[in-house]
Amino acid sequence: MKPNDTISCAPATVFFNNKSSPLDGSYDIKWNFGDGGQGADISPTHTYLETGTYDVRLEITSPIGCYTDTLFKELVQILEPPVAGFSYDPSIPSNLEPTVNFTEESQNAVFWEWHVDGQLVAQQPDFAYTFADTGLHEVRLVVVHPQKCLDTLVQFIDVAPKVTYYLPNAFTPNEDTTNDIFVGTGITRGITDFSLSIWDRHGQKIFETNKVDEPWNGRVGNNGKHALNGVYVCVVSFTEPRGKPFSYRGYATLVRYRRKWSYELPVLSFEF
Repeated sequence: MKPNDTISCAPATVFFNNKSSPLDGSYDIKWNFGDGGQGADISPTHTYLETGTYDVRLEITSPIGCYTDTLFKELVQILEPPVAGFSYDPSIPSNLEPTVNFTEESQNAVFWEWHVDGQLVAQQPDFAYTFADTGLHEVRLVVVHPQKCLDTLVQFIDVAPKVTYYLPNAFTPNEDTTNDIFVGTGITRGITDFSLSIWDRHGQKIFETNKVDEPWNGRVGNNGKHALNGVYVCVVSFTEPRGKPFSYRGYATLVRYRRKWSYELPVLSFEF
């Protein structure tokens, strides 16, 4: 009699290969697996659910009443299984902070495999990973016990799509290629329902656009007369990538410097 594996992790299924001879179905077989379980097959399979070291007893009675038994001391050793575990930081990654540090917190493990969205990316306890895109990503850790037992933990990491939007508070549309336009900047991928409007102090709309990258050039409607120097109200609204509304009301100062002209004074002469 010989089991297929005498050292394993709980739960462990062990096959007992009975090599007693002569032996056939006419013999009365009785197994005691040491954990309270019993069997009557010639070569049975038994599952051990608890850790520990177990004696195994085999009793055989022939059709004519001949009896023999054998006690295999400490034949089966069942060890604590591995337990996969990990944490990560930041807890809420985003496209602004896409690199995540994974810290292994497993038990009884000597080998690690990290998979992100089905791809093997690391074989070490701790590692850092930079997500290329936002959304939900599957992170799978497979750990291996010294006796080759496995355990797996899967967590889903949500990389949030964040946006930023900034407006200047002043500009100088002098057509000198320096600070000539009024336009927002930032990370705007995924923005929808965008609106920017500019109003003068009389409540008249001077400019409006639904394009994030379209600037105001300091003219009424961008193609009319020059707007006067002064402070204008700007109103912005849009919907963030996951449906959260955003609105902002601020001020923009328009300063159009007067050109400085150079000229020569006339020379006056008199005759008397």
